[in-house]
Order: sequence, then C-alpha cells, then structure tokens
Amino acid sequence: MKKLRVLFVQDHLRNGGAARAAGRWSHLLDRAGHIVIQAAGDETSSAGFLMTGKPPRGWRRVLECFTDKRKGRKNEIEQRLGELLAKGKPDFVWFHNIAGGRKWGWSEEMISIARQYSPVIWTLHDMWALGDSRESYWQEDSVVEGGKRKEAGKSRVEGVIGKPGKYPVILTAPSRWLADLAKEWTDMDCVFLPNPIDLEIYSPGNRIEARKRWGLPEEGLVILVGADSLADPRKGFDLLLEAWSHGRKGATLALFGRNGQEREGIVNLGSIDTDEAMADAYRAADLYVHPARQENAPCTVQESLACGTPVLAFAVGGIPEMVVPSKTGFLVNEISARSLSNELVCLLANSDKLEQMRSDCRRSAGSKWDPKWLTMRFEETTGGVVQDQKAGQ
Repeated sequence: MKKLRVLFVQDHLRNGGAARAAGRWSHLLDRAGHIVIQAAGDETSSAGFLMTGKPPRGWRRVLECFTDKRKGRKNEIEQRLGELLAKGKPDFVWFHNIAGGRKWGWSEEMISIARQYSPVIWTLHDMWALGDSRESYWQEDSVVEGGKRKEAGKSRVEGVIGKPGKYPVILTAPSRWLADLAKEWTDMDCVFLPNPIDLEIYSPGNRIEARKRWGLPEEGLVILVGADSLADPRKGFDLLLEAWSHGRKGATLALFGRNGQEREGIVNLGSIDTDEAMADAYRAADLYVHPARQENAPCTVQESLACGTPVLAFAVGGIPEMVVPSKTGFLVNEISARSLSNELVCLLANSDKLEQMRSDCRRSAGSKWDPKWLTMRFEETTGGVVQDQKAGQ
C-alpha cells in the first residue's frame, strides 16, 4: 500500500498509557516509511505541533482553574486543528485519549471537524467514549462496564459517528474485550488493534545491574507496581497497600509513578521518564503487580512481559488477553485486598516458579506484539478506506 501521512492528535505527548501507546504507534509507522506528525496538548515533539491544550502539571494548571483562560481554549484548539488539517492534508487523523483534555477545551467535536478533511481513526483507550457525559469519568466507566445500556443515553461514539461527515471514522480498541464491548454498546464496528511496544528496549537483562541502578536490595524478592498516578482509584493501589499492610518478610515493594509513598519495606522510585530506565525497573523485579479495578490493555503489563517479568493482576478488562495463567502470570478473579494478599503469600513462598516463567513471558510478548504483524494489521485496517478514496477520485 502507499505510504500514508498520519496526523496523531493526543492530549499528552508522553504522560500516561494512551500517550505512550500513541508514541509507540508513531514510531512504528515512521520505521515502516509512513509520514508521521504528532499534535499534543501539553508539549511538542521535534516534528510535531502544540495544540494549546491543558498546561503542564504544576502551579499554572492550578491557577487556570480559577480563571476564564481555559474557557477560550476550546475555540483555540478547534481553530488550530482546522489549520493543521488544511495545511497538512493528512491521509488519516488518529485520535488518542480526548477525555484527558476535556476540561481544557478538548472534545469529541474535534473528530467531527477532522472528518471534514480526511478519514479518522479513533482509538478507545478506556470506556469514556461509550459514556453519554451524564456521569463523571469514573462513574461512566462503571455504568458502561455494568452493561446498563438501556439506562444510558446515546454514547459519545454514536453522537460523533452518527453525524454526517465527508470522511469515515474507523473505531479501534487495543483489546478484544473493549472492541467487543464497543460494538455491543453502539452497534458499530470496532477493530481490535493492539498497542505496539519496542521489543529491543523492553527486553530481559541483568537483574543485579538493574537493582543497583535503582538502589534496590540485591538479595530477596522485589515486587514492582506502578501507574501514571498511584492515586487513581481505578488503578487499585489502595488494595495493594492493604494487601501489603503486614509486610512481606524478605521482600521489597518498589513503586513508580506520581503520588507514591515510602515506608519500611516500600521503596518509591518516583516517576520514570525514559523507556530505558523503565525497562531496568522491570528487570529488577521478580513480579509486577497490576491491581487495577478497571483496565483496558495496560502498557505496563506489556512492558513487564517483554522484559521477562511475570504479572499478577485482577482478571478485568483486556488483561486476561495479555496474561496466560501459570505461564506468564497470575489472574485473580475477586477484586479485593484479601484475595490479592492470598495470591501474594502463595507466590512469595514459591519464588522458583516466578524464575521459571521468565522465558515464557518474553516469548509471549514477542508473539503477541510482533512489530511486523502490527504494522500489517494497521495497513489492513486503513487499506480499505484508502482504496475507496482512490476509487472516488
């Protein structure tokens, strides 16, 4: 197929799972010869654009909450998007995580604007787009996951795609679970398109050297857990802390992300800014725990498996598609601190099993997220639209 010019639109350039997934897709497509441009809300890449979205975290963002500044951002963003589309003339516009910038002027209306210029890919990184805006972000996820379709109004997806537009919208999701849910919820097709990962950076390595880099004990077990924000209730860090409350003799809990804490037996690594440093954190660990109450297809689970580190998680969302029980990790069905604690006790008493699983973890990651297959999957997904455009010219 011809090489495409793809404009990525994402609220964050780097922070959060959706931003990281978008960045990895842009890198993968660039390596495949496609022309990639990124437009982010908080910062610009070397070959990208700033969408005047929400300001970087800090005092300026807090101050803006008490001014009228952000009220004008919506018009600014939509005008900026129109300019980029008119000048850049992309073959596709690929939207990632609109929800994260909604309070700062981002909205699903950006998709309606974009499809007047070119076909659109809209990736669902969570259930926000299946909600109808009557509930909060957290509550909407609960409504959708609870299957209360009759009680809800028309979803954002239906509201946008149902409107007249010059070009089509391709709906995608990085897990089969969410792709199926979206189709059931909206009666619209949603393509399963997994997130890519750089298997060269995220790869097994020397555990002792990795622990030295992070100042972790060279002896004993290291359990890793993290998220962009550990205070996000969906990530379930409170459940893990409760499960860990009595301490685990001979084991260290290592945290990464914002809002971490440090106490006896717990080491706070803070936010990790580079893929290379993140890979070393997984290499240092015997087990990665992902205690999320709600989830789609977390980048952290991908990263851990690619580095050869088994994963323990609740069997929610798309995680069962990523973790093979007793081969690459362990799934807990009951979402509770008690069930998580019981599983940890068993695993820490049988650390040899964790070591034996490392090679299976790496093989599974290489199979599930092979870059050549993912590039082909993207080109198959967009190819039909490209052919239709050619036919219409």
